[in-house]
Amino acid sequence: MQSDTLQVKINSNWLFVVAVMFCVIMGLIYPNIQSSASSAYSRVTGIEYLVDADNQYSANMLMQNETQTWQSDPQGLQSFGMSAAPYWFKFTLPQVDTQRNWLLQVGYPLLDHISVWFEDNGKILAEYHSGDTLPFAQRPIENERFLFPVPQAEQLITVYIRVQTTGALRLSVDVWPESSYLSFASEYNLVMGLFLGFMLAMAISNLFYFVTTKVSTFAVYAGYVVFLALSLASLHGFGYKHIWPESPWFQQHALPIFANLTIAFSIIFCDLLLGVKHYSVRLCRLLRLLALLYFACVLLSLFLPLSLLNSGFLVMLLASGALIYGVGIWLWTKGVSLAGVYTLAWSVLFFAGFIICLDNLNIVKLDLPSDYLMILGAAIETLLLALVLAISNNQQRQALQQAQSELLSKAIQEKQNQDDMLALQENTQEELEYKVQERTLELEIALRELSETNRELQEKNTMDALTGVRNRSYFDKKYIAEIRRSRRERTQLSIVMVDIDYFKKINDQYGHLVGDECIIAVARTLKSALKRPSDDLCRYGGEEFVLVLPSTELSGATALVEQVRQQIESQIIQADGHKIQLTVSAGVATAVANPHEPEDAILAAADAQLYLAKNAGRNNVKGIVLNASDE
Repeated sequence: MQSDTLQVKINSNWLFVVAVMFCVIMGLIYPNIQSSASSAYSRVTGIEYLVDADNQYSANMLMQNETQTWQSDPQGLQSFGMSAAPYWFKFTLPQVDTQRNWLLQVGYPLLDHISVWFEDNGKILAEYHSGDTLPFAQRPIENERFLFPVPQAEQLITVYIRVQTTGALRLSVDVWPESSYLSFASEYNLVMGLFLGFMLAMAISNLFYFVTTKVSTFAVYAGYVVFLALSLASLHGFGYKHIWPESPWFQQHALPIFANLTIAFSIIFCDLLLGVKHYSVRLCRLLRLLALLYFACVLLSLFLPLSLLNSGFLVMLLASGALIYGVGIWLWTKGVSLAGVYTLAWSVLFFAGFIICLDNLNIVKLDLPSDYLMILGAAIETLLLALVLAISNNQQRQALQQAQSELLSKAIQEKQNQDDMLALQENTQEELEYKVQERTLELEIALRELSETNRELQEKNTMDALTGVRNRSYFDKKYIAEIRRSRRERTQLSIVMVDIDYFKKINDQYGHLVGDECIIAVARTLKSALKRPSDDLCRYGGEEFVLVLPSTELSGATALVEQVRQQIESQIIQADGHKIQLTVSAGVATAVANPHEPEDAILAAADAQLYLAKNAGRNNVKGIVLNASDE
């Protein structure tokens, strides 16, 4: 126990060191990133756009024909939500130093199709085609974002961009000096590398915890961290660049898959970590149902249109986030100490997302790209959740140690009591042995009586109170046992369904008491016809009986039932001063139980034969051998 505690402490210290190093490095490179992001590039403004709802325009048509009505956006940041229609954008590049190489950057990396034309006085200087539907290697510049070289020109260049995507359509355009972008990209890749490495270290360490402690919460948290990292890598284009560059199809589906898995694992983590079922069973079921819904969305994302799926996912994400956050606050108010840190962790991530939304709406202005704020928020949230998990595991370990200490104290006390008892036994050994023998004899007698009573009770539970034959409950068990024996020994099994003809008329005409006497008489006749111990008669229900005849072919079973039918037809039943003559119909099914058929196949066939007998005029017997011709 001490070695396990020491190992957990060492792992926790190592995890803390990694987290501190990550935060320190982020603090060191933040000023450089801030400086590069705020001064190195020029944000393109004055962008005009045109909706090509009928997909009728081409670049040459738009360059030669100026009659189209372009709409302007002076902010230079286009956001159109979910739209499947192509959009055209037109703007003029700002005056740049022609002695330097320049790059045009389209900042949103999740566009399906994007084409760019650079035009100077009606002449196309360069044309590029890119997007997530093409392999990564076909991009003009292999970068996680869309980069296009700006051609050299003495005059101002007009740029036309055509964008079509099934997801959210956003467009921010920046112009970078090539050397400045390379510097910025190296710093950006360093941040992403540190972030993804940090997330990987968190996932691996928690997997080690799971292997050593067998606590499933560690495995769920590791899954949440992995899929959160993959979601952000997909969102920023790093997944397509480094992990699946040859699979445009997976790039189209990566973000919905990883995002749904992230939310599913976060919901399961919330349920397990905070022990929601101890406070509200309904809320626990709701969380688990919601997690299953997200797992189902993973499969649906492979087939449903992404535009429909993305819209539904955003609604579910808002509802799920509010639910998880509300669960944390609710448990916090109930005095669950872990819920406070848990709520703080989610507050950091929600706050980062809220600031990013304000930045996208131009309500606030960030001095660095919003990607870094989301990365920092995710890293802090992951670290705080790891802290919550470590505290939870420590509390459980302390509770276990306390329980073990209490058990040890009880064991010591019991050992002392045993010593006292042994001392007492040594003093009064003869008397104790006599009492033990006496009590043992009484116990044996009581157990024997109890066994006999149980046997009688079981026997009564399997008997039909009216007829004295076996009941339906007994038949269900007997039938299954004989089916399995027939299948195992490859022997014929015959099942006979017997029904009293026109029994309802007898009840209606003479009353139920007379009807009961008729049922008893038929049961007595059927029972007297069975000679083998292995054969059984059971009352199936109402006026129906069933015969179980192991190791019996159809001919033998049919002959037996026909004899009974004739005997019943010939006898007169005296009941309550009435003389009643009965007839019965029977259906026989015989087969060697087939392991590939349902277990009730023979019973169903016997029932079908019974209905054939009734439809044939009643008072007759019909039989069938399964997998053979009727007899």
